Amino acid sequence: MRGNRFEGAMPDGLELAEPVMEGCEQPPDLADGELASCTVEWRMPLTVAGIETGVADLRVRLLLGDPDPRRGVDSIELELELALPTGTVGTAKSHGWMEDALLDLQGQLAEGVSLRACITCAFSDYSPAGAGLFGTMACFRGSKDAYRAVRTKWDLFRLLPESSGWVQETFLCDQYGRRASNTGYRG
Repeated sequence: MRGNRFEGAMPDGLELAEPVMEGCEQPPDLADGELASCTVEWRMPLTVAGIETGVADLRVRLLLGDPDPRRGVDSIELELELALPTGTVGTAKSHGWMEDALLDLQGQLAEGVSLRACITCAFSDYSPAGAGLFGTMACFRGSKDAYRAVRTKWDLFRLLPESSGWVQETFLCDQYGRRASNTGYRG
């Protein structure tokens, strides 16, 4: 941004990778070393069942607020748009988490059309201890039977060490299974 390189594991935690570029007329705003006071936008493919192409274009718009006294930003807003062959659907409101935004999109899709990604998979969940904006879902494809038995947050805490790792909500592997309601910790 403005000639400065940022990197990080999550889009709401992008850190300045090296000192602010010398001679930068308008250095980026930072909150405890992380990007703030800006809008970050990107596009990515998202697998969607029930459409001819099988893949749709997901546009993500992340608004990072101003630095606040607690060394973070004062707000985070996330907006999504999904371009389908039949038209575009977008989040009904701004969200603070990818989970809520993707489930908002899913709720707007026509009958027979659904997101095919970790967010709707039978074998993924969030830690009861909390999750980040994006990319902090635990995958249980390697311990499916044990995950199917999860009913409480304590069950999930005990199973977390057996997870297959952390994945992005939009990821899709070859072991995807459609999530039924009232499954696992997140229901």
